Amino acid sequence: MLELSILPIDLIIDYSSKILVFLAGLAALIFVHELGHFLAARKCGVVVEKFSLGFGPKIISKTSGGTEFLISAIPLGGYVKMKGEELDEESSEEGSFSAAPVSSRMIIAFAGPLFNILFAVAIYYFVYLGGVPVLSTLIGSVRDSSPAQAAGLATRDRIVEIDGQPVRYWEDLLKIVHKSPGKELNIVIERNSDRVMSLAITPLAEEITNMFGEKETVGLIGVTPLVQEIAYIKKDSPAEQAGFKLGDVVLSINGAPMLGWQTLKENAAEHPGKEAIFEVDRGGETLSIAATPKSEIVTDPDGKKVEIGVLGLGLIGEMLTEQYGPFASVKRAFEETWRITYLIGASIKKMIFGSVPAESIGGPILIFQIYGQQAEQGFSELVRLTALLSINLGLLNLLPIPMLDGGHLFFFLIEVLKGRPVSEKNRERAHQVGLFMLLSLMAFAFYNDIARIIN
Repeated sequence: MLELSILPIDLIIDYSSKILVFLAGLAALIFVHELGHFLAARKCGVVVEKFSLGFGPKIISKTSGGTEFLISAIPLGGYVKMKGEELDEESSEEGSFSAAPVSSRMIIAFAGPLFNILFAVAIYYFVYLGGVPVLSTLIGSVRDSSPAQAAGLATRDRIVEIDGQPVRYWEDLLKIVHKSPGKELNIVIERNSDRVMSLAITPLAEEITNMFGEKETVGLIGVTPLVQEIAYIKKDSPAEQAGFKLGDVVLSINGAPMLGWQTLKENAAEHPGKEAIFEVDRGGETLSIAATPKSEIVTDPDGKKVEIGVLGLGLIGEMLTEQYGPFASVKRAFEETWRITYLIGASIKKMIFGSVPAESIGGPILIFQIYGQQAEQGFSELVRLTALLSINLGLLNLLPIPMLDGGHLFFFLIEVLKGRPVSEKNRERAHQVGLFMLLSLMAFAFYNDIARIIN
């Protein structure tokens, strides 16, 4: 017997919009990457026969300037087909890729990843030119027996200066404190918006687990930011089912004053399946909302499986706008691109050497899910994710794997050192190995994506 399952129209629209956002972002990344190869090839006098977004059967095509521009059926990649590029097509004819000087071939291979990096710089430039919402230095919780408490720092104090350096954003505060274990800092605060005080605080050297699961020693003074406003609610989550609304300000949880993430952790996240009572301010009206965190099993920084409570909401505190002029935005864009490049590069290295679990590898399904989540949080978050993925695509393509740009660069480097190209037979074998590695990686990524959904 045939059964039809009909999805609600709003769910269909929601998924359709997410798919469109995902495909648009993916197309932009692929286009920029292949555009780098295309422009470099043209500049080096190499004939480009095809420029395709996607693989497989062509959907539409147009020929211009001797190049066929295509949109193909499978939107998970793209390619630039150059004259004399394939092993069985190599020739010494003018305009052939194989006949071009090795320096030109290296430039063409490197141009794709380079354009991905430059695309990220361009995105961050316009992001910082328009302004980015960032967390202020308004203090939430002050840990008992901490350097901050001993110095007299209190909830709702605002840190404005450290050792003569103005501080506006929480990230800047963390950078300075983390780098100063055991060093006395002169911290200037504002209290009640009108009283300015100077406090001497010496960060304690404490061991934390960083984003890579590694232990590192940093300076800590024992404070967290004041976050109370609900800025994100996940669909079909306990938070949505309980009746929370965007803009609600959490005043307390189970009677404990809401001071930040630590309050949420102690009264909800650490008690999966147990109802918590939230007192919230909604447009001047105080409401009481009961919500039960859903139990989830996650891996902690030490690699252990632990049970936590998940509500499905995101909190923000007092937000400021980090904005720069036309010239300062260039500097800030390069700084952010370098920061993300370093983090992704370190992640890839640790994944190769086993420091980061292979389960963290994701494929198109995971990217689609993340794009959907970021789309719900606004255009600014979406374009910043696109910049991050562009850097990721550029760096992955530089890996010395045959068939990737990094593999080509590796062969060209050998050619420079030996004075002659790698033999056709060895390159063919390497391409077969590279194809097997890429297909295996793609299959593993899809397996991880599907396993995440099932779990």
